[in-house]
Amino acid sequence: VIYKKYSCQTCYKANEVIIEVDYCSQTNDLIEDCYICCNPNTISYISENKKITFFNVEKHIEIKGISITEKGD
Repeated sequence: VIYKKYSCQTCYKANEVIIEVDYCSQTNDLIEDCYICCNPNTISYISENKKITFFNVEKHIEIKGISITEKGD
């Protein structure tokens, strides 16, 4: 288990997420609510050999039951 810090993509405040690194070479997607503003963030990561090799956070938007992720520039 790794504790990873990230910035909320809505309010840009610091947050932390617990990452399970037991899944090898597989992209994992999580939706985590910000501790400050409660807006959801989509977190994608890949872990290999108990280390995070890819980590990305994007704003998560839901419209009438359809989830989408807003890609930043």
